[in-house]
Amino acid sequence: MNFSKKLSFLAVLKVIKIATFMLFLLLGANALYAQNITITGYVYDDTNFPLPGTSIVEKGSNNQTQTNAQGFFTISVKSPDATLVISSIGFTSKEVKIGSQRTIKVVLETGINSLQDVIVVGYGTQTKVTSTGAQSSIDSKALLQSPVANISNSLVGRVAGLSAVQASGEPGADQSTIRIRGIGTFNGSQEPLILVDGIQVNNYNNIDPNEIESITVLKDASSTAVYGIRGANGVLIITTKMGKVGAPTFSYSGNYAINSFTDIRENMNSFDYANSLNQAFFNDAYISGTQNNFVPRFSDADLAKYKSGEDPVFFPNVNWYDVVFKKSSGQQQHNLNIRGGTDKVRYFISAGLFTQEGLFNDSKLTGTDLSPQIKYNRYNFRSNLDFDITKKFKATFRLSSQTENREGTNVGDTRTLIDNILRATPLSSPGIVDGKIVLLPNGGDNPLVSIYSNGYRTRFNNTLNGSLRLDHSLDFITKGLSTHGEIAYQNFNSQQTTYSSAVPTYRAIRDINGETSLVLLGDEQVLGGFNITPGKNNRITSEFALDYKRKFGNHNVTGLALYNQIRATDPGFFDLVANTYQSVVGRATYDYKSKYLVEFNLAYNGSENFAPGKRFGLFPSYSAGWVPTEEAFFPKNKIISFLKIRGSYGEVGNDQIGNNFLFSNNRFLYRPTAFTRQNGYFTGFNNSGYGLIGGRAGTREGRGSNPDLTWERKIASNIGFDAYLINEKVNLTVDFFQEERDNILATFQTIGGTAGFQAAPENFGKMRNKGFEVAGKFNDKFKELNYSFGGNFSFAKNTILEQDEINRLFAYQNRTGNSFGQGFGLIADGFYNSWAEVNNASRPFYLNQNNRIQPGDVKFRDVNGDGIIDFNDEVPIGYSDVPQITYGFNFGANYKGFDLSLLFQGAAQVSLQYSRRTTQAFFDAQPTGAVNTLLESWTPERYAQGLPIKFPRFAVGNNTTESNNYRSSTLFYTDASYLRLKNLEIGYSLKPALFNKLKIKGARFYVTGNNLLTWTKVVKGIDPENPSTTANFEPYPLVKTVNFGTNINF
Repeated sequence: MNFSKKLSFLAVLKVIKIATFMLFLLLGANALYAQNITITGYVYDDTNFPLPGTSIVEKGSNNQTQTNAQGFFTISVKSPDATLVISSIGFTSKEVKIGSQRTIKVVLETGINSLQDVIVVGYGTQTKVTSTGAQSSIDSKALLQSPVANISNSLVGRVAGLSAVQASGEPGADQSTIRIRGIGTFNGSQEPLILVDGIQVNNYNNIDPNEIESITVLKDASSTAVYGIRGANGVLIITTKMGKVGAPTFSYSGNYAINSFTDIRENMNSFDYANSLNQAFFNDAYISGTQNNFVPRFSDADLAKYKSGEDPVFFPNVNWYDVVFKKSSGQQQHNLNIRGGTDKVRYFISAGLFTQEGLFNDSKLTGTDLSPQIKYNRYNFRSNLDFDITKKFKATFRLSSQTENREGTNVGDTRTLIDNILRATPLSSPGIVDGKIVLLPNGGDNPLVSIYSNGYRTRFNNTLNGSLRLDHSLDFITKGLSTHGEIAYQNFNSQQTTYSSAVPTYRAIRDINGETSLVLLGDEQVLGGFNITPGKNNRITSEFALDYKRKFGNHNVTGLALYNQIRATDPGFFDLVANTYQSVVGRATYDYKSKYLVEFNLAYNGSENFAPGKRFGLFPSYSAGWVPTEEAFFPKNKIISFLKIRGSYGEVGNDQIGNNFLFSNNRFLYRPTAFTRQNGYFTGFNNSGYGLIGGRAGTREGRGSNPDLTWERKIASNIGFDAYLINEKVNLTVDFFQEERDNILATFQTIGGTAGFQAAPENFGKMRNKGFEVAGKFNDKFKELNYSFGGNFSFAKNTILEQDEINRLFAYQNRTGNSFGQGFGLIADGFYNSWAEVNNASRPFYLNQNNRIQPGDVKFRDVNGDGIIDFNDEVPIGYSDVPQITYGFNFGANYKGFDLSLLFQGAAQVSLQYSRRTTQAFFDAQPTGAVNTLLESWTPERYAQGLPIKFPRFAVGNNTTESNNYRSSTLFYTDASYLRLKNLEIGYSLKPALFNKLKIKGARFYVTGNNLLTWTKVVKGIDPENPSTTANFEPYPLVKTVNFGTNINF
């Protein structure tokens, strides 16, 4: 009993001792903690938006934290002398000394990317300071400044070495053609490989720009070699947004835009048209020898009625552009997304809507419900989730969907509609009379007939993308080792529904009493039957990799070993064989103190496009860099704070080497095409050229086979430097590059016509492409004004080194040695302005025109001096229709919540060959519409008055008069250089304090203009960005946009 009491007493005493010790310990800890200083604060960007995920580090220690979704942070420091280093990607870092401050507000200025910023490269990431490749990147903020339907159009002028040419402004089909560093091949695909979150895609223009974090452009062999036979034309990597640690942030962006044409054709009015057509027939009568008996098609009385407009039915004056098109149309875009997460789960979820209408007149001209309007709607969804299952095991799940609906008139494509408008004359039809489509007895064109009588069609497209990636640390094997596996599935479904209809048309008739009546042509039909055309394809991508990243003192090493496979199928086409790629990729990098940099890449790729035994190839690349500013001997100064010199050399390929290569007959070129039976056989030449003669049945051999076919190969070298200047206010990047491409697929042209078969394609073409790029940016501030200037300039010139071509009499006519797309034609030295010039005995003989020259004809140069104007006088003229020079420059500023940005973009050393719709007043033998600029054609009166003359005399038809005037020549090639105000944006950000009660963290309102002004030498009505076309089909005009929008965070 006493023992128990003693034990209890000792136990109590022990507890008291422990409690006393703990009390002293807590008091000591509290005293120690009391010596620290707690700092709270907010971090904003230069437009007063919170910056979540900003790094806050106590200088000289490992004490750090980061801001939450509201830009808020808390950190404890040891003394008032502490300094906080505050940094965020894409912003200039700032240091803040604590002193007596306990609550601080920090505004980070948009600035030059930090050297430690992470950039996306092939199958991984690197820091900017250690990268030795040629890459450029653009962030989401710049993309969102352009309120366009697709991403490719928003890249124009923003990236050095990237050209984006937009060929059409048609809703849902207005994407740009992207090229990186010009053109390197004359036969295969010229467009880059497109990746979204590392997965190859066919269509990236349907992605909502609000979903994008950044876009990286990979240009040299060091950057693209890991993609092997897919990397020859460069690579575009789109990285979408992921979740961030912090409370959920909701972001809404919405805008409404007004679209109108950048420029549009102005056709002649009826009086000018009829008068000019009279002149054309009179001119042509000289060639036929009937001028003395010439009777004008339109009498003076007719001309007077066209001029007065007194009889709008039988002597109409219709501006078809005004009838078919309207002045403006609407476009709107909305996006709502949520972003946030914990240290275990992070999420980004986004939903978007984009709608756009075309500029066709939809005001029910015919009194029916059928509208020719093109309408495009797109619905986007994306969910990107990160899960830290354990400290070493992570899962990433991405799911996205793009649904597109497009509807409009069922007339081929819009080029057909534009041609119908161009073809219609102002006097061919009165257009619409009393809500009826009216034709005249002479049967002239009315473009409304084709627009309304073909019904309409709708097209539904849905793209579903899903991927699962697992990452696991293998530190238990060796520190720095990790592995990841990923599988991605893409599914594309489409359905086109065509509805037939026939809107009634009427013919105007005038009786002997002068009364006008409208007679129905045919039976009136309501909207009729429909036809459905489905489509489907899918792609599965799988990937497994080992990654290694480790630091040994001052030595940094990384390694990558990866296996990748892609399999694409399309069950909708019976002859579309599954497309499979296989790749094994390796990469190793080393740097010493971030001063000496080395990288080696290797890809072993296979493609089913080639014969067994010829499907795999090895593609290595090497690069190195040196940072002299890290050397002890380099003087520390404020002028050059960082300089990196780098170079690369490597080999990549291109297996997309034939037209329509997806289809088996064109894709598997190592196999012969089948023999075919036909009622005739090849015996050489007939009156129409190479072709069939006779009606005897025979069997024709198909295309020959070539089992040795292989991919195009590109050997590329690059040398460049990156520099930060003037206290890091200036960022400058310069690159020089040269690419030699061989194994270009081509067919021998020197095989005689009597051979009677189609030669097999061969890998004998060669091409060189070289140039340079410069990109720079300057950031500074004056008190509360932050401002920046930036720009980029690119030059790329290609030369065809080898292609089989027919022997030509004169070396200057060889296509080899010129650029791809180089134009050839006669040199125009003005016009014959008098009969004295025409009858001059020393003038050359015009072979094709049978030497029947008259005043107003083009005076061509006799280049070879043989006294004859013919095809032997054709020489290279102008430049290619792909610009050799592209550039862009921008300005940005913000002051007390206001912000302004401007982007100018342009191209030079590019030529455009006018279409015949532009150069020839009456295009076809049956006269059609004529543009207003052709009133500057040669006439005796204009010449006598000294007025400007741009075009030859009027003529009817193309070949019927044997005229030389419309042959390809310098007269119809123009300098298509241009400078465009691509984007102008003015915005204002409201202070967050104004919305505290509404729980709104920030709001910004803005006005944006796109394609606002263009300076060019191209004639009015043609956009210089549109590609050249010599046919009568021309694209839907480009549009300019004025946009009103808002961004709200809550």
